[in-house]
Amino acid sequence: MDICTKQYELIRTALVPLINNDYIFIDLPYYSNIGDSLIWKGTETLLATLPYKCLYKASCKTFQSIPLPQNVIILLMGGGNFGDLYPAHNKFRLKILKEYPNNRIIILPQTVYYEGARNAVSDAIEFRKHKHLTLFARDRYSYRFLKAFCFGNDIHLMPDMAFCIDRQWLMSFAVPSVGKDLLFHRIDKEMTYSNDANSDSIKTDHDTSDWPLYGQFDPMLAHLNDLITESKMEEADDYATNTYLQERIKTGVRFISQYDNVYSNRLHGAILSILLGKETYIIDNSYGKNSQFYDTWLKDTDGVTLLKRKKESNIRRKLRFVYHWLKSQTNIISLRSKH
Repeated sequence: MDICTKQYELIRTALVPLINNDYIFIDLPYYSNIGDSLIWKGTETLLATLPYKCLYKASCKTFQSIPLPQNVIILLMGGGNFGDLYPAHNKFRLKILKEYPNNRIIILPQTVYYEGARNAVSDAIEFRKHKHLTLFARDRYSYRFLKAFCFGNDIHLMPDMAFCIDRQWLMSFAVPSVGKDLLFHRIDKEMTYSNDANSDSIKTDHDTSDWPLYGQFDPMLAHLNDLITESKMEEADDYATNTYLQERIKTGVRFISQYDNVYSNRLHGAILSILLGKETYIIDNSYGKNSQFYDTWLKDTDGVTLLKRKKESNIRRKLRFVYHWLKSQTNIISLRSKH
């Protein structure tokens, strides 16, 4: 069984039994990061195989609070925004937990990262108040973090949802090779500053780039944002789902498929490369997300290599985890003593 099929089967085994009724699917990524579009598409692909209906879709910006029968399941997007690095998404998750205390809520596989122990402790307190919450972690580090901080009683480990995308469908957008390699270098807050992420990592003729249009003017995204600004939320949700999502994935496939080998410090630059059958070299991001995912799911996979990590980065990551955990225990004891 190849690595993509293996990941897909792991996801089906873990998730399908939990979705036993109609559902809503929210916190969708209405922005230009193609990696999150891949997660979205993979989730949609899996959900389409189930006999239940999606009653509503929205992003955190277009979501409108609606009354839900208790048997309706709430699915929250997976990805890498669980923690305090992208606070808008955690605030939205907390809002949903408070508004729907009696519905089953499933948070699809996430990478967890907190800069501050206080933020982790306060979030964990709110999360574990919900009695029908299922949390999926995207790597072992995130799984251990959620467990150690007691974010809930129903926490599981599951691969990234992008592995559910139909690879034949992806290949239908592929273009011929230009005979070069790609150094996929992210330019946002997770960018890497070490030598592992620069051109010293690759000796062949190559291009260096982030996702197409990332951080640049995107006319389709501008139209989507205009709809949101004008409070045309239903129209925005329809446009994002039926037009923008597919176009972003087409753009990503055309971009990656033209290269022979891919060196990437974006996790989904690497995952899309694997889905397209490219020789893939994974470079870590700023806080270890990529190596954590590799160690959990991709180790010893033919055609997938994790480039050398600096030992001090691993040490800092482990020390941060221990510090956060010890800080959380101090805060928990303090809270108990007040009661």
